[in-house]
Amino acid sequence: MQRKEFLYLVALWLIGDALAIYAALNVAFDVRYNFDWLPLIEKLAPITERYQVVIPLAVPLWLLVFAFNHLYDRRYTLNGLQEYGKIVIACTLGILVLVLLSFIEPNLSVSRSWLVLCWFLTILFAGAMRFALRRVAHLARRRGYLLTRALIVGANEHAKAIARQLEPATQSGVQVVGFLDDYLPNDSRVLGELRVLDRPTALAQVARETRATEAIVVQGAIAWESFMEIIQRSTSSLDNLDIKLSPGFYEILATGVRLSQDGFVPLLAIEKNRITGVDAWMKNILDYGASLAALILVSPILLLTIILVKLVAPGSVFEPYYVLGAREKQFTTWKFRTHYADPARRTLDYPFARWLYRLGLDKLPQFVNILRGEMSLVGPRPIPAARAAIYQEWLPTLLAVKPGFTGPWVVGACQVQSLEDEIRLDLYYIRSWTIWLDLQILLQTALRLFEGVRPVTKR
Repeated sequence: MQRKEFLYLVALWLIGDALAIYAALNVAFDVRYNFDWLPLIEKLAPITERYQVVIPLAVPLWLLVFAFNHLYDRRYTLNGLQEYGKIVIACTLGILVLVLLSFIEPNLSVSRSWLVLCWFLTILFAGAMRFALRRVAHLARRRGYLLTRALIVGANEHAKAIARQLEPATQSGVQVVGFLDDYLPNDSRVLGELRVLDRPTALAQVARETRATEAIVVQGAIAWESFMEIIQRSTSSLDNLDIKLSPGFYEILATGVRLSQDGFVPLLAIEKNRITGVDAWMKNILDYGASLAALILVSPILLLTIILVKLVAPGSVFEPYYVLGAREKQFTTWKFRTHYADPARRTLDYPFARWLYRLGLDKLPQFVNILRGEMSLVGPRPIPAARAAIYQEWLPTLLAVKPGFTGPWVVGACQVQSLEDEIRLDLYYIRSWTIWLDLQILLQTALRLFEGVRPVTKR
């Protein structure tokens, strides 16, 4: 992304956030003092003059809080759901600033119920504004704007995996323009139409020619001498180029790493689990709580389905599937059988089987797998144990988390044209996981099933 484009984007963020916050604070005032139906809130006459001072004062303070929470930093915006999480944190801090001001200056004290409404409405309005600005940014990316042009230094399989992960550029914001490599001749095709442009030692010149502003260096893909030269020149001739290092072992990004200081030596320690700490706690609450509630609610449907399948298509009601779970542990998951048990009629669906599949009802028995800790509500598609060899290249990443009842392959079905596309979505989910992403996928899954849309299985 060019500096001029980024400045325009920051100006757009500032204006949009200011309007959203100002509108939220005023709407909160109207709701607090002009609506009689609010429960547990006493009807009072407002001190209008006080709010005429507090609201305009709160807007720039709120923008400062947004800035301190990196909401104008391109590393944390436009991609992923962490931006919305930061909005929640920033709006909470904004309320705390107003509370602090009311203690410091009693003439600025305001209604507590107004503060509660402000907290909720600023999150809602600012989140909606950022969502709208994302749509504007995606439209601009389709026209070639707001894209970071990047070179990948190295051309081995790990480098190709990084390039695939950055596709499409309209989603990642990074447009790979080519590779630099020590071992392949210039103009060698590496991935699609992307080619080797030159040697890594020519990085500065190639960056100028291609207008690239970022270089992703895959350490194990180039000669050690080339790697050291890039590192040494990163603050001199490559000063205008953002240098990012990939460890060369791309699969370790599945679980992430943490900095370890052993005897004052900085080392990277590989995490054993992809989702840890509070994140794991929140995901478990979502998995077990929502699954238990769903299983209770759908138990009449389960019973009715069992009876109907047994009557219409005699034989076993359930069909076992042997799949791999987290850390390659094999387990059995179950679905309602959607075809005749007779091998001669196995390709024929029995009556209402298509509806059972289309509405996702055939997967209801998998709630039991979730409660047993083998699956998650949201995760990558379960990998059949019999076909594990096909996924050998991606297994360390795909099996870093539990497989899901639903996942990115459901909500991103329009992007899935092949097995590689589906795996790319799963890899993006694993490496970009937040609890907000899980909630978004669950909502989108419900909408797609309500529309009667279910993607075709690629695996």
